Amino acid sequence: MADKRFGTSGAAIPDRLSKSRQDLLAIIQSHIESTGLTLGIDDAVLETLLKKAGVTKSELNRAWPSRQELLDDAFLAMAAKARDDRADTETLLSTWQYLSSRAGDLLSPSGRRQVLVDVIRTAAEYNFGAVTATGAWRSYAGLSATIMSFPETDSRQRTLDALLASEMSFVETMEMFYRNVIPTVGYRLKPHFGGDWQPFVVTAAAVIEGLGLIRASVPALVERPLDIPSGDTLEPWSLASLGFVGVVDAFIEPDPDYDPHEAIARLSGGVDVTPSPAEDSQAY
Repeated sequence: MADKRFGTSGAAIPDRLSKSRQDLLAIIQSHIESTGLTLGIDDAVLETLLKKAGVTKSELNRAWPSRQELLDDAFLAMAAKARDDRADTETLLSTWQYLSSRAGDLLSPSGRRQVLVDVIRTAAEYNFGAVTATGAWRSYAGLSATIMSFPETDSRQRTLDALLASEMSFVETMEMFYRNVIPTVGYRLKPHFGGDWQPFVVTAAAVIEGLGLIRASVPALVERPLDIPSGDTLEPWSLASLGFVGVVDAFIEPDPDYDPHEAIARLSGGVDVTPSPAEDSQAY
């Protein structure tokens, strides 16, 4: 679609936008999340979005000299927003609370393994079912996959930088989470990884998000549960959970120096294993 001029002023930088401009960006993001990633917005759709955001055409003209610059800022905001969508602090805290309810199982090796498996299954199924099914995540994944095909402009570089910041924020948040949770249930990163948790975080995320992408083309295969032996019975497992367990077993092993009583004391004390807001902001 040919570019349409809206004015002569330079494009506004997202963090300086007025509330009305921020509202329009939010509406455009919501539109993209519900309809799919697009490289253009036609006149009728734009008119509807302007009315929804309560933004006039004159305000639009002053903010963005071209329709492409409007989309560039929408993509930039989308890339930055991804850091909040992919690692939900409330979910991480609920995992810690769940561990507190299973403290007694940490006293035996078999109990610790069961707790680890249960946490993994719950996390994998939640992330696969709730995160990768959202329009926001699909738009983020689509933007990540296509950004290099965009024209080489400053706006593309800003979006790439925002995607990188979001990715590293996610990795650092999850690294801190796993560094605390895994040792608490009696396991450790295998020594040959040299204490570097980031390859584990990236591989685990790749399993879940890769299946999220494949689901779009073969949902019946990806969503079909598999019956896995568990003692004398069969338990239904999702592909996401099985894949996640495979990654965990490749990177994680029982800790021979584990003290269950110390771990239970930590859980009873309500230790917060998630980053503080200050730590989060530094990652961005």
